[in-house]
Amino acid sequence: MDVNQIDAFIAEDEPDYPFEIRYEGRDAERHHIDMASLAESLDGFSRIYAVAAHFATTGQYAKQMQALNAKAYVREPKAKCVSIAGVVAWATTNGVFQGLGGVVITLVLNHIYQRNSGNKEEMKHLRELFEKQLGFNQKYVERLMDTVDKLADALQPSVKKSVAPIGETCDRIDLYGKSGKQSSIGLAEKEAILSAEPAEILPERKYSIVISGLDRITKTCKISFTEEDTEESVEDDGSPRRISCDITDPVATLVPNPYLDAFATGRPVRVTAKAMLKNGVITKLFISDAT
Repeated sequence: MDVNQIDAFIAEDEPDYPFEIRYEGRDAERHHIDMASLAESLDGFSRIYAVAAHFATTGQYAKQMQALNAKAYVREPKAKCVSIAGVVAWATTNGVFQGLGGVVITLVLNHIYQRNSGNKEEMKHLRELFEKQLGFNQKYVERLMDTVDKLADALQPSVKKSVAPIGETCDRIDLYGKSGKQSSIGLAEKEAILSAEPAEILPERKYSIVISGLDRITKTCKISFTEEDTEESVEDDGSPRRISCDITDPVATLVPNPYLDAFATGRPVRVTAKAMLKNGVITKLFISDAT
């Protein structure tokens, strides 16, 4: 979320927080979604939204649903891809965030997913809100930040549940609030969330690659980078190190397409992708476009 959007919440002091969860792509394009995946996902989201709202209204972390000051509800759905409209409602607030409960929920939600997918970028927006907008002293800010980290870590099982449909029955999940789209969770983020090893997802950028294997059905491929900048760029026998990639670009289903052409000719192709990083080394790409 852009920190400039914080101003939109300055005057907000309402007893609820409307939101929307959109499941995009795959089955969702036909306004269908696998019921089992949806149930698992909503089970995860219900706890995540309630815990985030409890923190926004009390400044505290509570784990048990019975101890939470807030509850997430589903509202009447509207005709879109597959979209779940909902609201988080709370009984009382101790005013710790001075009417900024909405923006605190938004930033905490973003941080929950960023932390669980190895991205530390969003944390600075939350710190800036506490320090500059609310004027909290450093000691209190650190205590709040520790609380947010604690609840983000404790919610890991719910986060894993919430992303269950991605890659199975939809391509991504977009989270919306009053100010529009707040965050988007795709296959790259899901794999980082489910990874047994610590992983980080890098922002999208351009890469020059050579495609040495391609599966048009699963939209996966094997690639090597054209730039060999580290010793990890080559295998023990001196050949280019190959890594797996998922292609989320819908063009990959067409014939011809840039990926098929690059595979057939062996020529390098420039792609836009998010990279998964483990131990400082790129282990996978999630490709969204090719030029």
